[in-house]
Amino acid sequence: MKPLDDITVVDFTQSVAGPVCTQLLAEMGATVIKIEPPGGDNFRKLMGGDMSVPFNHGKLSIAVNLKTDAGLAVATELVDEADVVVESFRPGVLEKFDLEYESVKTRNEDVIYCSLSGFGRTGPSRSYPGYDPCIQAVSGLMSITGYRDRPPVRIRASLIDCGTGANAAVAILAAIRQRDRAGEGTAIDISLFDVAVAWMSYWITNYDRTGSLPERAGSEGIGSAPNGVFEAGEGYTYVATLTETMYERLCHLLKRPDLLEDERFETIDDRVEHREALRDELTAEFARFESKDLEQYLLDAQIPAGAIQTVADLVEDDLHAAERGSLVESRNPETDESVLAPALPFRFSSGIHDGTFSSDPPAAGEHTVDVLESLTYDEAEIETMLEDGAVFADDSSS
Repeated sequence: MKPLDDITVVDFTQSVAGPVCTQLLAEMGATVIKIEPPGGDNFRKLMGGDMSVPFNHGKLSIAVNLKTDAGLAVATELVDEADVVVESFRPGVLEKFDLEYESVKTRNEDVIYCSLSGFGRTGPSRSYPGYDPCIQAVSGLMSITGYRDRPPVRIRASLIDCGTGANAAVAILAAIRQRDRAGEGTAIDISLFDVAVAWMSYWITNYDRTGSLPERAGSEGIGSAPNGVFEAGEGYTYVATLTETMYERLCHLLKRPDLLEDERFETIDDRVEHREALRDELTAEFARFESKDLEQYLLDAQIPAGAIQTVADLVEDDLHAAERGSLVESRNPETDESVLAPALPFRFSSGIHDGTFSSDPPAAGEHTVDVLESLTYDEAEIETMLEDGAVFADDSSS
């Protein structure tokens, strides 16, 4: 038994944020029916399918043409019987099909209806497309990422997408709990923009208090020094001394008590002011180590450190990731290949979830026939809809 095994979710989302949300619900036991357009989720083809794989485990896929009467009837029936609807269309699109919240709640009054978008359902930017790097730009995140003497840069993982999906899942769980207690559904409006602004957190608070704009600072850490990426004899290691005690520990470890006596490095503020001079002193010491050896040397002394790893290092050689089961076997339905994907990032002592996935990501329309049969369509009706292009089925499932 899983916590959401009595919940049915209809998933109209594409890209990353929505699929992250619905995958979390699926892996907590919900029956998630992913309604895809005839060509499938637009992200299925990106990176040879690898961009879609990590976010679509545990779901059923049905491919429907909403622009046909029969296809719209199928989607409407699914929505009207759902506990949860999650959609990521631009505001106004689903109104054309009477599938927006106001219409759905007249037919399914206690539905929980979550809308994910770039900028939310209100405000002057509501109709603009919102993709992760664009949101990094307008939220201020990109302005603080990169080096002082170079243009802003994006973070190359879809952090805002993933964060929005996770926040949406939490909001949906809260809404399910509220419905259990009060018997009422709700609409949830969540956007990438709002999540990105929330994650700018202390930079916004600090600007409001001081009027000082945060600057791009490359790999430099915040508020202390040494705190940043240092070149080792081979490779790079992030080193962070966040307190006076950590700095003292580092100086003693390196047998450099003179750095404790140098007035340039006397306090945290002094070290931040003279961080480049301190960097020169420490880089000379760190040159004796390879990056992983330096990491271990510092960690053994309780000094925060992390060797800079490539994706290959993580996949091939990271003993901690292997022990934790951080990477699991999956399947790329676009290429029909076995691939690795990151496991879900939590484990339960009660056995609710162990991080592995309940099923591989589906091919587009893989479960079209099964879902239609569950809605009491007979074989002839299903065949007619397939022939008319109202619905589409993956060849292997038909």
